[in-house]
Order: sequence, then C-alpha cells, then structure tokens
Amino acid sequence: MNVAGHFLVATPVIASPPFARSVILMLEHDDSGAVGVILNAGTTIPVADHLPEIAHLVVEPETIFVGGPVASDTAILLGRSHTAAFLRPTALETIGILDVDGLPSDLAALRVFAGYAGWSPYQLEAEIDGGSWWVLPVERSLVFAADTSTLWDRVVASAPGTIPFHLTFPYDVSLN
Repeated sequence: MNVAGHFLVATPVIASPPFARSVILMLEHDDSGAVGVILNAGTTIPVADHLPEIAHLVVEPETIFVGGPVASDTAILLGRSHTAAFLRPTALETIGILDVDGLPSDLAALRVFAGYAGWSPYQLEAEIDGGSWWVLPVERSLVFAADTSTLWDRVVASAPGTIPFHLTFPYDVSLN
C-alpha cells in the first residue's frame, strides 16, 4: 500500500520521541523508501530567528517544527497553494515542498520543518505490519492546524473502527 498523501499515526506501541503520539504527513512513498514530516512536534524556536524573510508568511504558531530525525539541519518548507510549481509535489494536489526563493503569490499556508522522517525501502511496510502505525486519510484542515498539541487525539478520535479506543491509553503505560 502506498501511503503517500495519508496521515501516518503512531500507535501506543511507539513510546519514544520524536515518534510517540506523532501524526506524520506522508509526502512520498515508493520502492526507494518513504518520506514524511511530523505535524505535531512544534518547538519554541521562532521562524524569524532563522528565516526572517519568510517569517511573516508562516501560519501560527510561527515556530519551526521538528519534521523528523533525518537531516535535522535542513529546513523543509511545506506550503499550500493552487498555483505553485512545487519543488517537490506530493500526493495532495495543493500541498507540497516549496523553495524559499520561489514562493507563490497565492500561498495559503506555510510551515517550516527542521528535518524529516524517512524510511528505507520496505522498512515502513514492516513497521505498519508490526502494529507501530495506523495509516489514515488526511484531514486537510489539520495539516496546517494552529494547535498541534492535541493533533494525535483529534486524528485518532475521528479514525474508523476501534482505533478511537486507544485514546484511553496512558502516555506512560508503566505508570498505569
């Protein structure tokens, strides 16, 4: 199953940062591997500290997000536009990776990520089969949500089947 254009949601099996209770927007997935960005790993670092020329275009919160543990010294600009020639398009028609020097005039949303989440060929499939991740449809209104602190809860609550029952799992099962 190609998961590009879906949410990859950490199950309670994943207990370690940065992936514990994470919601990842999957940008690419093919035979060479998979790439996504963690949508709910915000920081307190203002975008203006590192990219002042685009800080005014970033949606709230205007901070850098941890996209994942790979290439954490690289800025990834995820944007929404109807006319953009994305640097890297995604499976989501109006959402893609943008070049800081070529931002579209109709930019509707922009978020800056430090790094990304990446998987080698077939690694992600094995993790999904092992119960570490749920693959859920993207809820577009949540991709650039201002409040990401409850994003995992909101995505899980709206999931099909028995997945919402996992909302009752404690963050630290050893304390239960």
